Amino acid sequence: MAKIMIIDDDKEWAENTAMLVRNAGHDVMVSHTTKGATQLLTEVKPDLIILDVMFPDNPAAGFDLAREIRRTKPIKNTPIILLTGINQHFEMDFSSADIDPDWMPVHDFMEKPVKMPVLLKKMERLLQKKS
Repeated sequence: MAKIMIIDDDKEWAENTAMLVRNAGHDVMVSHTTKGATQLLTEVKPDLIILDVMFPDNPAAGFDLAREIRRTKPIKNTPIILLTGINQHFEMDFSSADIDPDWMPVHDFMEKPVKMPVLLKKMERLLQKKS
């Protein structure tokens, strides 16, 4: 059983996703803000993070947190799946091709609305790779 942290301000989506991830056999924690997330992640030491990009206080908060995670020694190698609906809100075209160690330091990227079977498959792939 892996420890999964979901960080997303959409409470309904996060709780529904947490339920599905728990049903897949994992321990799940949910946070609806990026404030204090680095400290929480350092304490919890999850095996994988599912992170939204846009938050009400900062539309790039997920990017900022991903960069902060990579600079935080105890959690810097934790796999991150970045989720976003940013392409629906702005004329941008983010994709997994934008993943790089500095600008978007994550392991995978998914556009919202997320297809749960695809998310679960990506999670399992990253968890297997980590162990």
